[in-house]
Amino acid sequence: MEAINSKVQQVLQGNHTLKSSGKGKTVLITGGSGFVAAHCLNAFLSRGYNVKTTVRSQSSAEKIKKSHAKYIAQLSFAVVPDVATPGGHDEAVKGVDGVIHTASPYLVNVDNNERDLLNPAINGTTSVLTSIQQHAPNIKRVVITSSFASIVDMDKNPRPGYTYTEKDWNPVTYATAANPSTPGVIAYLASKTLAEKAAWDFVEKNRPNFSVTTICPPMVYGPAYHTISSLDHLNTSSAEIYELINGSKKEVPPTGFFAFVDGRDVGEAHARAYETPEAGGQRYFCTAGGYTYQQICDIIREDFPEKRDLVPEGNAGEPYPDVYKVDNSKIKKDLGMAFRDLKTCIHDQVAEFIEIEQKTKA
Repeated sequence: MEAINSKVQQVLQGNHTLKSSGKGKTVLITGGSGFVAAHCLNAFLSRGYNVKTTVRSQSSAEKIKKSHAKYIAQLSFAVVPDVATPGGHDEAVKGVDGVIHTASPYLVNVDNNERDLLNPAINGTTSVLTSIQQHAPNIKRVVITSSFASIVDMDKNPRPGYTYTEKDWNPVTYATAANPSTPGVIAYLASKTLAEKAAWDFVEKNRPNFSVTTICPPMVYGPAYHTISSLDHLNTSSAEIYELINGSKKEVPPTGFFAFVDGRDVGEAHARAYETPEAGGQRYFCTAGGYTYQQICDIIREDFPEKRDLVPEGNAGEPYPDVYKVDNSKIKKDLGMAFRDLKTCIHDQVAEFIEIEQKTKA
């Protein structure tokens, strides 16, 4: 690890990227049209890997070809309409050297918690792992996108004085999450928690030839690497930021989760977790630190004066609240990660929104 960290210090000054050559190797990335998955695609493709990615339809594949056009020769696709279907990944896992499993629903407004959130997340994870074990014995590393949702205890929120690490687990139960009266956001948190636990249980029970690493990002912001067909149909976290500059929010929203990370860093973390031998069997809290929506509004109002009148002012410059803290020391130490700060993350995301607006008007 010392050699890795030394290399990081040399290369990581401005671009946060430590690239190795994946030439000749192929990884499977599930759910390639997603926000996080697109960043994972970029991290691996830019390293020279061939990437096979699963999509629900051919139309999704065409969008990925457009967003990652410079890497088209390294891309291939497998259509998997339903991630939770047993055996659905049997063919997709063949002929690849490793798997990055990102596919999981990110929804909070659902009709049925069990059907729409719990089953797809949990069964999707175990289905992929089963396919690997049965049809791809050469695969040695699987990296799974989990979430801060599987770490945070919302019953104790905002938990002043506490510091969250990889050792923490969200205590929510399946029974609670499946209850029709349970809010969708709690069921979503549970879906990520129970899916990650299912992965670790799978490894313990089946003792497969591969090792698993989980990456747990909190709120993921920053510019998109997937095709944005319309600003009216953004992924959930991006939509929350866009609503701060399009006039639809008149007040600064309350901050629900006091931790963030830039999507570009999440993609990088997945690649490093895949390439680092010592990362096998490890869980990583992938966060840049704490934030509030007030801080985000302050950044936008300062950096984009043309949007100032549309962005809620709130209590500009207010002190950071007395809430839990987050510890990213493990991922920095083991994987040599460095993280973009909130100002860089939000500035680049809003600049992208403005560019899209201008293209749309033109």
